[in-house]
Amino acid sequence: MEGNKNNIQNREVAMVKRFSVLISLVLVAVLLTGCLTPKVNVGIEPNPIKLTAEKLLDNDFVITGIKLNLRTSGFSTGYTIEGVKAVVFDDDDEAIFEKLVDIDTKIPIVPGIPREEEVPDISLKELFDFDVDLDLDIPIDDENYHERLKEQFSEYYNENWKDKVYKLTVTITGKNPTSDTAEIRFE
Repeated sequence: MEGNKNNIQNREVAMVKRFSVLISLVLVAVLLTGCLTPKVNVGIEPNPIKLTAEKLLDNDFVITGIKLNLRTSGFSTGYTIEGVKAVVFDDDDEAIFEKLVDIDTKIPIVPGIPREEEVPDISLKELFDFDVDLDLDIPIDDENYHERLKEQFSEYYNENWKDKVYKLTVTITGKNPTSDTAEIRFE
């Protein structure tokens, strides 16, 4: 009977050892493949970003209301985010606007924690080569002035911008940079 007990204990010890080795191998594989590497994933909302002549004129040629949806993956007690870079590309893939915001901060990373951040306003003033020729006898604070301005800008916009598609790319810089791209549609 005692020999039977020892035999059962030996098998149990062997199974625990095999299980421990298997768990160790899985853990090593996970660590070596980077599954636990800390990262901040980014998504741009809304996508696409829709612009109209009226919206641009009302917002003084500035794109507002863009949000970054951030989601973490991996583990770290001190993940460094160096900065955020926003770049607007025209329909020829040339960068026409670029803004880098230095953040240089360390944050703890725990998988799956969502966070939403506002993107700084993006000014398109330099992009629009719009000059208004209005009669000088209409004061700027007169209602007719703003109506004429809207009419002229809408005409300019429809001739030069309507139906173009640009791209906005936002990159979070750091050890594991991540980025997302959204379309900017001029409707």
